[in-house]
Amino acid sequence: MMTDPSQRKRRTLLTLMAAALALAFGAVFYLEGRQVNMLQASVRTEHDSLVWSMFQLEVEYLKLQGELQHAIDKPGVASLESLKTRYEIFVSRLGVIAGDQASNMMQDDLAYQQALAQVRGFVLWFDAQASRSNGGAFDETLLHNTQQRMAELYTPVRDLSLRLSQHLAAQATQRIALIRDQSKYSIGLTLFQCVLTLGFALLALQQFRRLDARRKALETLAQNLSEARTEAESANRAKSVFLANMSHEVRTPLHGLLGMLSLLKDSPLNEVQQEQVATAGESARHLLVILNDILDMSKLESGSLQMNPEPVELPRLLAELEALMLPQAHAKQLALQLSMAPDVPRWVRADVTRLRQVLLNLLSNAIKFCEAGAVSLDVTLRRDEDLPADSSADSVAATAMLRFTVIDTGIGMDEATQNRLFERFSQGDASTSRRFGGTGLGLEISRNLARRMGGDIRVNSALNLGSTFIVELPLPACEPGVAPVVVPASNQPARSLRILVSEDHEINRKYLEAVLQRLGHSARFCHNGKEALQALMRDDFDIVLMDLHTPVMDGLTATEAMRALPAPKRHIKIVALTADAFEESRQRALAAGMDDFLAKPVHIADLQAMLLRHGPGPAVERVPATQAEPLPAIDQQTLNQVRNALPPETFQQLLQAFLRDEAQSLPNLERALRAQSRGELRQTAHSVKGAALSLGLLVVSRPAMVLEQLPADASPAAAEHAIRELRVALGQARQVCQEMGLIS
Repeated sequence: MMTDPSQRKRRTLLTLMAAALALAFGAVFYLEGRQVNMLQASVRTEHDSLVWSMFQLEVEYLKLQGELQHAIDKPGVASLESLKTRYEIFVSRLGVIAGDQASNMMQDDLAYQQALAQVRGFVLWFDAQASRSNGGAFDETLLHNTQQRMAELYTPVRDLSLRLSQHLAAQATQRIALIRDQSKYSIGLTLFQCVLTLGFALLALQQFRRLDARRKALETLAQNLSEARTEAESANRAKSVFLANMSHEVRTPLHGLLGMLSLLKDSPLNEVQQEQVATAGESARHLLVILNDILDMSKLESGSLQMNPEPVELPRLLAELEALMLPQAHAKQLALQLSMAPDVPRWVRADVTRLRQVLLNLLSNAIKFCEAGAVSLDVTLRRDEDLPADSSADSVAATAMLRFTVIDTGIGMDEATQNRLFERFSQGDASTSRRFGGTGLGLEISRNLARRMGGDIRVNSALNLGSTFIVELPLPACEPGVAPVVVPASNQPARSLRILVSEDHEINRKYLEAVLQRLGHSARFCHNGKEALQALMRDDFDIVLMDLHTPVMDGLTATEAMRALPAPKRHIKIVALTADAFEESRQRALAAGMDDFLAKPVHIADLQAMLLRHGPGPAVERVPATQAEPLPAIDQQTLNQVRNALPPETFQQLLQAFLRDEAQSLPNLERALRAQSRGELRQTAHSVKGAALSLGLLVVSRPAMVLEQLPADASPAAAEHAIRELRVALGQARQVCQEMGLIS
């Protein structure tokens, strides 16, 4: 068959263009390959780590110099041990920068070698002096000589970083020049490729129909979009699974750690051991705060954080906040004052958990950044400007914003720090992070929570003049809610319960076994849900504690199988006990047939309250899982401090005197109420509250604070009710002290 000459010419042209394009691609691939090899070699020979090591050497030099000055100013065993530790760190940094890599690179640099020799000379001199010292002790002369030698060492240490940086800069300049030349050739070849490609495309477009090409392009785009959406959904699911697994994997050992520390704290320990246990417990609790911050941030970002508004009694909330924050304030000798204006409604509708979280974070920060003076929280009612001037007090309370103002006399902040204060991981500057610690997430989470509740947070501050954080939230007034039932504190259970526990973590099993024995219950432990199911089928139990994540059979599957058993076994109370603290996990547990949910780490008081709610025994009014958990009757830390500071007889007499004197205060309160003397009523209640907090008797301080902060227009019936609550609280305090063996 004859071929059209134009077609042959077109085919020849296409063949030549394809060959030229292939050659151009080959040349580009060759140049790009060379450039990639150069970059890989640059990465392999990149010495940023050496520069960092040099910087670390200089930093450790300055730290060593600071420790040396500290040892001179405040001689002692602790100072010398710290100095030795800092010296060993400094020597280890020297070993890194004096290795083969740095030596080979800088072998021709005489100034570098001289500086390195001076640093090594100092190390040899110091080691020799230390070996000749009496038992490793350093006298004042040696410390001053070392300080002088270190002052002479500053320039060599600085020169090491400078010379190495200059050397690396020169190498980088050479590489950049070479890469620049390679890039010029690559650009030329790329332009040539473009010309060839355009010509090839013009010829190719004549062979294909435009509509067919567009159809294929649209199909490809639709497929890419579908794949991208699938990948995004998979990534979101993977993120949720990862966070759930992370919560479980971190909280599970953390639960065991906190539990064992709480048991160890209550065992006979000397003063040093008590301090060590307290430090370990504080570190573990700090880790839990960080974990909670990360999970809260994830929930806020994903939009899965749900608000659960309910009636909240503000005076009671303030009493809780004061009881929680007062030990921290007393430890720093700070005055702590929480107050509520008379026109603020007593009951408002809010998510009490998130409101408490925001206020606790602000109060905790205020105490943390305040070295002297006072910290206060004032709750006031901000009247909306658009309200009529003759609006009634009830209408104002129903529509106005509540303003929570936290004021401290601490270090304050400059304007630049305030501008980035609510940014993620922001803590002002590096020195603040080193000095005060923290994750830098608390304020961002607090602001996001405030905005989710329809309000916001703002700050006013000046350097060295303290800070004022203002939270404004639209919390409408509401009718009083059902008061939570507080189970009286007791070390003895109503009766011994037979408890089945499914837990795969060894430390958690040991902790739960010790706690349940202390509470007077017997427990059988299983490693997974399958073993728990088999145990329930064989024997009878009163309650099941079920870990959600166990091998072989997880807790949800085991619960569904238990609910399928014949009566009465299928009606047994099952409580989720898991480190997965997500709300979705709670909902899945309840949907699977569980009766309650406890997130790890589980505290003894929470576990005991749960057993009292769900365990069979004498009639106990049960609290729904969505309501507040019982508050602690005492502040164990404060009580232990007073107890350790006094002889046993004096401490017992002090407690008995408090209970006797405050019981005699009740008639005074009743007389002040009959005389309508609100000032005397408030003063007496304040005195009772202060004395109770000083002894750690939170069960007494809470009703006393409620009585102290009664609004001026409160009815006599409300005051009478508060006095009755105080009378009951004094009886509970006596009972708790007797059960603990503090008084006879």
